[in-house]
Amino acid sequence: MSYQVLARKWRPKDFSEVVGQEHVVQALANALDQNKIHQAYVLSGTRGVGKTTIARILSKSLNCETGLDSKPCHKCSTCESITDGSFMDFQEIDAASSRGVDDTKQLLETVMHMPSSSRYKVYLLDEVHMLSTQSFNMLLKTLEEPPEHVIFILATTLPEKIPATVLSRCLQFNLKNLTPSQLNERLSFILKEEKIKFETQAVEQICRAGRGSLRDCLTIADQAIAYCNGDLTDEGIAQMLGTLPFDHVNSLLSSIAKKDAVELLQSLKGISQMSVDYLRLMDLILETIQLITFTQVSEDVLDETEIRRSDLKELADILSEDDLQVLYQIGLLAKRDMEIAPSLSSGFEMALLRMVSFLPGEIKETKKKVEKVIKNNTLENELKVFSKVDKAPIEGKVIADTSESEELKKQTENKKEFSLSIDDWNYVFTNLDLDAGTKQLASHCSFIKSDDSVIYLSMPEEKLNLFNGKHRQELQEKLSDYLQEDCNIFLEEGELDEDSPNQIKAKEKRKIQDDAEKAIKDDPKVKKIIEEFGAKVIESTVESRKSE
Repeated sequence: MSYQVLARKWRPKDFSEVVGQEHVVQALANALDQNKIHQAYVLSGTRGVGKTTIARILSKSLNCETGLDSKPCHKCSTCESITDGSFMDFQEIDAASSRGVDDTKQLLETVMHMPSSSRYKVYLLDEVHMLSTQSFNMLLKTLEEPPEHVIFILATTLPEKIPATVLSRCLQFNLKNLTPSQLNERLSFILKEEKIKFETQAVEQICRAGRGSLRDCLTIADQAIAYCNGDLTDEGIAQMLGTLPFDHVNSLLSSIAKKDAVELLQSLKGISQMSVDYLRLMDLILETIQLITFTQVSEDVLDETEIRRSDLKELADILSEDDLQVLYQIGLLAKRDMEIAPSLSSGFEMALLRMVSFLPGEIKETKKKVEKVIKNNTLENELKVFSKVDKAPIEGKVIADTSESEELKKQTENKKEFSLSIDDWNYVFTNLDLDAGTKQLASHCSFIKSDDSVIYLSMPEEKLNLFNGKHRQELQEKLSDYLQEDCNIFLEEGELDEDSPNQIKAKEKRKIQDDAEKAIKDDPKVKKIIEEFGAKVIESTVESRKSE
């Protein structure tokens, strides 16, 4: 086979070529240079981050014919044999397929044999967490006191499944996922060396699909080279991965930001005709929302992405912080529920329509109403100041100003003002004719203050999340009807207060129950029974006859 896949061709040959694992490389290199070799290592991390690669480099460094060093020569027979997988003293064992007791017993029998032509025999147990409990028990003693010529390297994606007794006998290194910039830099370098044409955003898409794994990125790049015939374009990679280029994602989010459902439906109709992976597309939308949120905090974050600054900045200016948080939460919940929707496409489309019509719009409308109230209040204050101004010397002007003033004053006097207190709130709420669901949720509202026509309330977070636009609208309308004045409610998150209708009702019920229990205990007949027979009143069985 003349062609060698990118993941194998560009596998790092020494520690200096390893990307993104400096904390592991530095520790191992220092140990090698100082000849402080441990008998067992655990390399943990997700797929494709370099566990096997580091194990091979470590084996080269231990057995290089030029000497024990962190920089093997790559020219001697030992280095070349380890590279091509033919070195007898370096054994790679798949623990997933050799997990039984017999396999482990056979392995341990070879441990006592001396190396055939090197300093150390190195055993790499890949996916070691798949070993059975009995196999781990057999391995324990050997790991604790192995022969001087044996080194164990345990590689796993799930270190938490390895028994603590095994971990305590090993040096553990946790390999990190590579950052987008690290993946981008490395992949761009490899493509340039391979003389492959590519667009910057095409590489960005591949790195995003790799999810922190360099091997996955190189595998996707191999597929992309074949699909795009050696010319990696943004559009071509999007078609191959079943996603959309960022321009399309930006268009979807722009429609959501403008609350233009018609435009959004047109875009979704066009997407439905493509071969799109809707789960991956939702991931892309969530990642873009995350970047927009970061952009609002600091634009320096854009240095980590190849997405155009202007596109993100435009969306960051349109969407508020509250909007972005709500959109992100809707997207997360939608991704979880898309699997149980009639189809992935319908689940995705309904999620985006939900983003258009959900809470952000209600928040904006409430803010507008509050601003209107504040504006009216300012006008009223200005009117009071105007009334105190001395009359002008010109009679006609005085009459005109006075008539205008009297008209505004009359309108102000006709406007009924109200001012609620904590004591008033419970009485008012009790007399509101609300639906059962709305009343149950609203009973957890705690009164904060009233300011002209705005009533400020707070609710616990878990109740506030359930108190949607329908409940909010009903409470506002019923309050306006009862007070005979247009009013607005402003809800915020807060702790459950003792003065909320729910808590007041609970206290009243508790008092009635306490009174009933006391009446039973104070009853002469009950007292006599207790004294003569040593009886006891079971308080939980006492029921009040008072109706609520």
